[in-house]
Amino acid sequence: MKKLFTLISCSLFAMGVYAQADCTGGRYMTENLFSTVDVTNGVTFGSNNAVGGGPVDLKMDVYEPAGDTETGRAVVIMQFGGSFIGGQRSDVASQCQFFAKMGYVAIAPDYRVGLFFPSEVTTTLAVMRAMHDMKACVRYLKKTVAEDGNPYGIDPERIIVGGISAGAIGAIHAAYLDEIAEVPSYMENDTAGLGGVEGNSGTPGYSSDVIGVLSYSGAIGDSSWINSGDAPIISVHEDQDNVVPFNTTEVAVSGIPTGLIASGSRDIHARARNVGIDNCLYAFEGVQNHVGYLSGGFNPDVKAAVIDFCGNLVCGNTSNCAETQWVGIGEHQVRTIGVYPNPANDVLKFRTDEVGTVEIIDATGRTVLSASATLGQNQLDIADLPRGAYVMMFSGSTIGTARFIKD
Repeated sequence: MKKLFTLISCSLFAMGVYAQADCTGGRYMTENLFSTVDVTNGVTFGSNNAVGGGPVDLKMDVYEPAGDTETGRAVVIMQFGGSFIGGQRSDVASQCQFFAKMGYVAIAPDYRVGLFFPSEVTTTLAVMRAMHDMKACVRYLKKTVAEDGNPYGIDPERIIVGGISAGAIGAIHAAYLDEIAEVPSYMENDTAGLGGVEGNSGTPGYSSDVIGVLSYSGAIGDSSWINSGDAPIISVHEDQDNVVPFNTTEVAVSGIPTGLIASGSRDIHARARNVGIDNCLYAFEGVQNHVGYLSGGFNPDVKAAVIDFCGNLVCGNTSNCAETQWVGIGEHQVRTIGVYPNPANDVLKFRTDEVGTVEIIDATGRTVLSASATLGQNQLDIADLPRGAYVMMFSGSTIGTARFIKD
């Protein structure tokens, strides 16, 4: 197994903006700085309609370093995994213990999960439920400081959202899907009824902005939702993950194709680099596991990377991760290329303003067709491709991508 620790663009994390007096004595940078943790279970932070209908309360478990006297501590919120169908907040107890023992206040929140038949719309709704519930948790924590006397001793301006697998997908969308214009067109009507990008899960009137994202094998519906000025992100991912894609490809839920295209860690970090967001990617090359680095014990190299990134972020310092190899798209610009017709049958047409090469990537992440592209009008013979969702990637002095359906 070859491990690649990659700095995409770890420049200054707005040095000094988040620096706090509590960043002394090894807090946030020292594993097991505190030997024990106090846990407050089942705090209600919101409510919304369950997957199967009817109201459900949303609860969180709060992990605090025992005996700690600081009252303005940084926060890490960790959502559990489970393909949006199952899972529970106790699943991330070990991660919350890990962060709390370093001096953070760690939060394990509920989000709404349950059985649904996977499709483009139902899977998007599942992601939005996780996103809305995470945003509500962030807003509730900020409200406890403003109105309730800060019972958990937190700094509301230093909140990192994170998660594992489906939970990471929810956290990523909570941080980056922040404009109604970014919502897919097929979800516009549903989104209005669900409360827009903020949702109706509780504590309206407070900001859901966060300072960072921690993704264990996560993805985003469209990497163009990540824009300059957005929160920094660290991701960990196996590059041949067969559950959550490392590249940009079709998403399957419990093995069922959904028709939904999503971008995994490789292309999230390509986008982050290209728009100037501080970010680090730790990838496992040639590994097909899904979050195997958390199974049977926390991988020590991943642990060190997470400590470094998150600790320096909340203290306003520069991360120590160093670029050794780029595992995503290394060019200067990623843009969208128009293709037509879409859906296509025998021929796919597109236009470029430079010479380059084209790859067609199927839903498994496999390159199924490659060709040269000339300046101007181009077309590809796709008659032999099976029906399904594909990504076309153009590589020249810039990178261009397009998503299409083969009919």
